[in-house]
Amino acid sequence: MASDVSIKSYHVKHRVSHLSKLLESAKLIADYAVENKNNKKVLTSKYVKQYNLPSAISNQILRKYGRGTIKEAKNVNLIVPNSSVQNYKMKDGTTKTYTTIEYIDNTVILKPLKLSFRWYPGRNFEKINQVEIDKNRFMVSATFKNNIVKQEYIDILGIDHNCGVGRDILNCANLKTGEVLNMGKQGPNIRKMFFKKRQKQKMKGNREHRIMKDIDHKLSRKVVDYALKNKLKIVVEKLTHIRSGAKKGKGSRAGNRLVNSWSFYRLQSFIEYKAKELGIPFEKINPHYTSQECSFCTVIGSRDKENFVCNNKHCCVYKKERNADINAAFNVGKRSLLPGGRAS
Repeated sequence: MASDVSIKSYHVKHRVSHLSKLLESAKLIADYAVENKNNKKVLTSKYVKQYNLPSAISNQILRKYGRGTIKEAKNVNLIVPNSSVQNYKMKDGTTKTYTTIEYIDNTVILKPLKLSFRWYPGRNFEKINQVEIDKNRFMVSATFKNNIVKQEYIDILGIDHNCGVGRDILNCANLKTGEVLNMGKQGPNIRKMFFKKRQKQKMKGNREHRIMKDIDHKLSRKVVDYALKNKLKIVVEKLTHIRSGAKKGKGSRAGNRLVNSWSFYRLQSFIEYKAKELGIPFEKINPHYTSQECSFCTVIGSRDKENFVCNNKHCCVYKKERNADINAAFNVGKRSLLPGGRAS
């Protein structure tokens, strides 16, 4: 069942130089927490006052590193929780509710650090949960209310993932109408272009990452909008072991490089959270043999790169050459209808 709210994280770059000293203090507190994790009585802010961090932040670091199996504190960030104190006494004797984080005029105000920065997520949110800070970024965690569309989702949209040059990133099959959506063919070409630039040392910064992330956002939005409009449940492959073929050395070096550098999980997670925000059912299935079975008769056929041929003489598409990725997309959708087809 779809949740009424979802939590999202946003990154905002900063150039606040004095935060480096505070991050050093945070590292010392984290080291203290790791060393004393077996003595919970000393894991409070009063024992680390000498590091001059606000108690709200110190306590967050102590909680994080003072439990579990952490043996060494690495990449320690400042964590500002959005906590509140009712009937907080002011200097003039009045009382009010004090919150550690406020949001006014598209500005986040971190009271414990006497610090603020501009941030606007593009839509209204319920609350800011916390802000985590490293040497380059503010990481804002916020709760949003989902705009769930109440309707029945009886039919299925099966999705097959790819990454080869000349092939679509996503192949989507509407099981009810037979309609097919092929999207993202430019993605592998962009990867290939940036790989050549890296070889020639002509690329600076993380432009490739930003472009590919933007493509993933746009593709996931198209998929979700289509599923919403046509009242379709979204079915995808469980991505475990998706890179295993490339790791074993199958295929060309260029193909292996694309598989091992591709963010399959990010694109799928974008589809998943966008679907859940609207209340669209989302399911992962066991992908075994979805690329080898005929989507009409389920008998194992022959695949040659992008082409698939069914060898079953009794099948309506016997010996007819079809696109292998589209065939797989229909199999992914149909797999959700079979007992044991769902991924565990």
